[in-house]
Amino acid sequence: MAYEIPTPKYLRVLNTLRERIEDGVYMPGAALPSESQLCTEFRVSRPTVLKALGILKQDGWIESQQGKGSFVRGRPAERLSPQYARDVVGLDETAETEILHVGPVLATARIAAELNIPEGTPVYERRRRTVSEFGPVDLVATFVPVEIAVGTEITKPGPISGGLSEHIARLKGLRADYVTERMTARRVSPEEAEALKVPTDESVFSVVITLHQSSGEPIFTSLLVMPGSRHEIEDTYPLS
Repeated sequence: MAYEIPTPKYLRVLNTLRERIEDGVYMPGAALPSESQLCTEFRVSRPTVLKALGILKQDGWIESQQGKGSFVRGRPAERLSPQYARDVVGLDETAETEILHVGPVLATARIAAELNIPEGTPVYERRRRTVSEFGPVDLVATFVPVEIAVGTEITKPGPISGGLSEHIARLKGLRADYVTERMTARRVSPEEAEALKVPTDESVFSVVITLHQSSGEPIFTSLLVMPGSRHEIEDTYPLS
């Protein structure tokens, strides 16, 4: 006689919490229900809840804070980040890059919205382009709040070895947890055309990439511009 093997109780808790995070019921930075609340909701023991939470923490979905509980980190970054986004946030500036500008600028409306600051607030800009034997590949302008940039190599004209996000984490203790990305296709601007050595009627991919802490607070935002004639966007991801 055939029979169905019951789903382990801890797996039921784990899968439900993970689905709620993916569906946005529990947003990044939000606190999960307490252990006692989860025990009551799922009608399971505390060890069962702790096992489910332990796996979620190990896999990068949540983090725990002593005496405060468990907080959502979001879907693990490696399942979300396309290669070009990882290049922008983790690129070692000593490799195949040219630094075009380092210094304070006033945040535009778009940059201010990404960083949750008033328009016109001073921020530090690091603008660079990646080059190859065939010429410029892309253009990246990264904008960092002054309070984060001060006391780091961000304010200096030289390259930052090891990547910007790791540099900030090491010196400021701000760990990047998840990324938001917005992509549009548009005509290149005159300044971008000159920097990228492309025709003034070139179409480009314009991508705004912002790194956040697990609390949701932004760390920095980058504007990536890629000439359409030199790039093809390809990604592979699971359906479930």
